[in-house]
Amino acid sequence: MATGITVVFCVLILCLGVLCFFALWYYKRYFTDILTEVREARREVSAVGQKLDAEGGFAEKMTVLTTFDNIKLEHARNEYDAKYSVYVFWSQMVPLFSSLGLLGTVLGLILSSGGDIEVESLMSSLGLAMWTTFVGLICTIVLKFVDSIGPGRVINDIDSAFTRLDEKMSKELYKKAGSNRDYE
Repeated sequence: MATGITVVFCVLILCLGVLCFFALWYYKRYFTDILTEVREARREVSAVGQKLDAEGGFAEKMTVLTTFDNIKLEHARNEYDAKYSVYVFWSQMVPLFSSLGLLGTVLGLILSSGGDIEVESLMSSLGLAMWTTFVGLICTIVLKFVDSIGPGRVINDIDSAFTRLDEKMSKELYKKAGSNRDYE
């Protein structure tokens, strides 16, 4: 019976691990597309700022940049926020795999002892029951690594890109307002 429980828990952990892996990888690809869109928007803001510096006044620049912000960036921010909330669910699943492995080990030990806690019966089934902990830890390590090099890194880049873009837009508006001070 303990063998069956161990196998079921190992398969459950592996199936959930594969599902979590593909979910994290999907969000990495999705967030990479958003990052590309934000970087492209930053280049466009620079181009608009240079063009309007040469030919337009502050009101025109403010209107163009505000419209640009509302149309392009608001869509990107809304998409990012919607996908980020689902990504958080999947990234918070990663530490559960080691707990599931430990639960499988304890359950396997309890069921193998038949309710009687005897050292000999526990020791004979300990090796088999430890497989669920092993599988859970391996899944946790692999998924944490995938999350850190995948979506976690891209999310940090997106946050930085949004910040730099906001600063760029504020700088363009601030310098055109006629202030003699540099934008801080």
